[in-house]
Amino acid sequence: MQVADESMRGFDGMSSLGIAMEALSPVAHMLETRALDEGRAFGFCRGCGIWGWFFQPAQAEGWANLSEGMLCACGLNGRMRGVLAVVDDVLARMRDVPRAAVFERLTPLFEALFRRVPGVTGSEFLGDKCRPGELVDRGGRQVRHESMDDASYASESLELVMHFDVLEHVPDPLAALRECHRILVPGGRLVFSTPFYEGLNASIRRARLRDGVLVHDLPAAYHGNPVDEGGALVFTQFGQDLFDMVAASGFCRIEAWLAFNPVEGVFSNGCPYPDGHAWPVVFVATKPMAAA
Repeated sequence: MQVADESMRGFDGMSSLGIAMEALSPVAHMLETRALDEGRAFGFCRGCGIWGWFFQPAQAEGWANLSEGMLCACGLNGRMRGVLAVVDDVLARMRDVPRAAVFERLTPLFEALFRRVPGVTGSEFLGDKCRPGELVDRGGRQVRHESMDDASYASESLELVMHFDVLEHVPDPLAALRECHRILVPGGRLVFSTPFYEGLNASIRRARLRDGVLVHDLPAAYHGNPVDEGGALVFTQFGQDLFDMVAASGFCRIEAWLAFNPVEGVFSNGCPYPDGHAWPVVFVATKPMAAA
């Protein structure tokens, strides 16, 4: 469901996105509570095209993240299925199969994206010692190394750039968004997701690099990482000012899609705390056309 289309002025007071979230909250709470109680939900997987059960891994402690759970047998979780719904819509609006890149390679989501966009280039961040664009052996597979804030792609070389739940792990998110803008052709689109905490007016910096030294402003938090069992450090928790960051990086049109869809097993993260709750929001930003 598309719920917002904002321009360079930013995103004022959550607009229609907040209205949709408020309206859906009672239904979401009921369905998410049932899914957690039963440990599963029945629905349609957009990735493999099969109706079946999505299973929720047992929670270790605290609350269970439904976005990262609700696993299909094909490996896709709820967050990934929500992303695919938005990507499918964006592709339907593009005339041809785009020249595309995604900052992701070693996940089931990449395989689903490759089926939709044959030839899409996938990559992972494989460490500071690797060169941008370098192929690195990972378990017998050659994986391209890219850093979102210093990519090897030529300027204005791609029509579609994607990254999903990566931006929060980049030390300088504005630099990363500007780099995405650089490598897109005029009129090209950036599709991305990141945990978006609607209860935060301003984003929270949990960590930063100061003169090359890692500084923690808050206790270290980590998310799952397909290339490092130790996880990926969270630098930023994004709030409503994310829209201003995207606009400041040069994009002229910013759309927000609320991908909540119980039929496809796409729920919120289910966090009971207001400052930690995140709906499945996917952003689509367009680079301005070149001036005449």
